[in-house]
Amino acid sequence: MAVALVALDYSRPIQPVFEQASRTGTVHSVFRKALNIVAGDTMLAVLSSELSRMPNSARLPAIVMHRLYTSLHPGMQVSIGDGKLLIPAIDFTLRLPQEPAWEPRPDVAAHHWHRVSIARHSRLLAQHLAQKARQDGLAPLAAPLLLRRPARETPLAQRALPLLQLLVRACRLEDSAGVEEAARGLVGLGPGLTPSGDDTLAGFVSVMALLSAQLCADALPREHLASIIASTAQPRTTRLSATLLAHAARGELAEHVGTLLTALALPVEESQMLLHAADRVLAYGAYSGGDTLLGMLLGLQALGIENTLHESGEYHGHTGVAQAKYLL
Repeated sequence: MAVALVALDYSRPIQPVFEQASRTGTVHSVFRKALNIVAGDTMLAVLSSELSRMPNSARLPAIVMHRLYTSLHPGMQVSIGDGKLLIPAIDFTLRLPQEPAWEPRPDVAAHHWHRVSIARHSRLLAQHLAQKARQDGLAPLAAPLLLRRPARETPLAQRALPLLQLLVRACRLEDSAGVEEAARGLVGLGPGLTPSGDDTLAGFVSVMALLSAQLCADALPREHLASIIASTAQPRTTRLSATLLAHAARGELAEHVGTLLTALALPVEESQMLLHAADRVLAYGAYSGGDTLLGMLLGLQALGIENTLHESGEYHGHTGVAQAKYLL
């Protein structure tokens, strides 16, 4: 039986993909709550309404996504364009609703950005991440990089730590070659459709793309550095990671990441709202959320936002993998 549905909502960047002439694509990957589709250089995500909106997504009811999960497999042919997504093998058609698209680029100009309160938020988030970070991925590096505390030594951490330091230093100096070198080393680092290095870069890029003009002492944007990272990643990582990094370089973020980024503008007294937004990020994926938050905090460092520990020079104890020679 033919199934024709209208999405519950969709992100603004995918609208042109539906409006263009129809072209052939394939099912890239299928999960219980998400379906990724590739057509040319475009990757479209069809998500369950249980998930946050993504910059390249349309969402469907959870029960529909479950049926698709049981019916689809990677490699199936699709066509997208002329107003619809068609999956011929299951006679499934998806169209976008008439309602306005969701905008994935946060309106940072609508908020007031104060460096002192953001520094305090950064310190709080670094402590929160260090407490909640899982042992896999790069999030545990919040301890040495942001708090000067010990971190468990792993091959992934040892490889990533100097690269993350280089990334922050190079961005501070607007050293394009250094930024590219760091991105080249980090991209694709770790397992998964979005490796840990990529998720950390995505968080970093989101801050560069959206907050540099608000937070840099010279008030000049650093979007060109975000673009360097995204273009360096494109041929070196998974299709999904490359897509999300390209969106992040344009300031187009997942809903939970955009909410946390704008929460940085909240007054210090509203720290519980900030932590609630951080928990939504941390809950995303096995460890993607923690890696993304680490990248955002390092992005703030690169823009000159130092948490109070660094400013006061407070530090006690041995740091293991994060000895003083590694610190920024």
